[in-house]
Amino acid sequence: MTVLTHHLVAFNTATESENKIHDDEIAGRFGFTGGLVPGVDVFAYMAHIPVAHWGRDWLSQGGMHARFVKPVYDGDETTAHAEAENDDTLALSVTARGTLCAGGSATRLEPGPMPALLPSAAMPDAATRPKASPQSLRPGQVLGTLHEVYLKDAGLQHLKDTREDPALFDDGAIANPAWMLRRWNYVLALNVRLGPWIHSESRIRLHGLLRDGEAVETRAVVHDNVEKGGHLIVSLDVTTSAHHRLVMSGRHWAIYEPRQVREKR
Repeated sequence: MTVLTHHLVAFNTATESENKIHDDEIAGRFGFTGGLVPGVDVFAYMAHIPVAHWGRDWLSQGGMHARFVKPVYDGDETTAHAEAENDDTLALSVTARGTLCAGGSATRLEPGPMPALLPSAAMPDAATRPKASPQSLRPGQVLGTLHEVYLKDAGLQHLKDTREDPALFDDGAIANPAWMLRRWNYVLALNVRLGPWIHSESRIRLHGLLRDGEAVETRAVVHDNVEKGGHLIVSLDVTTSAHHRLVMSGRHWAIYEPRQVREKR
């Protein structure tokens, strides 16, 4: 069995975010010892291993699943760990403070027919977007589409912030999947008003490279909205495309109203 590791010091990139779960004071009210490092960045720590192991093949046709079970904090000595039981699959985990913080897997080749692009809709006005609820995030709801342009400089900064090796992504000329995954968070946050919330899980399938200067669309449709363990949890089906060319697809889960918020009502 081949064992692969990636060691780094975690960095909280979201201290100024609208999502105050990344703020030390607010996170402390939820029982955490500091602001949470975003799940999309922990995903980036995990994703280093398959891209370093399989290279561009993985970025064009691979897949990955990650579930975040405990927080990673700013300054944590953090290790992403993988066990390769065969040539095509990696079992992934992230540990910090001697604790398992995330688990998942990566596949070199994700089989199956190419998914269709999801439908598009106009993004709501920031001042009038509805509060996140079972009604505003009902299954089948088409969320407003996020339009951006991927730029090398921003991509390179993302690589530095997530402690990634820029050479793996042509110094930012190619987007890290975690950069695209961050946009999946943005789609949720720009469509509804959220209090402190937690990205809990993601499953992605990669279809091609996103390159410097390409226009990017992130589209999402609500898959499900459930209560579990006192938390309200939404799952989204999402596609990321460049000039209508599918780049990444998958499913994204978020605890949009944690139990502690509901108990304080």
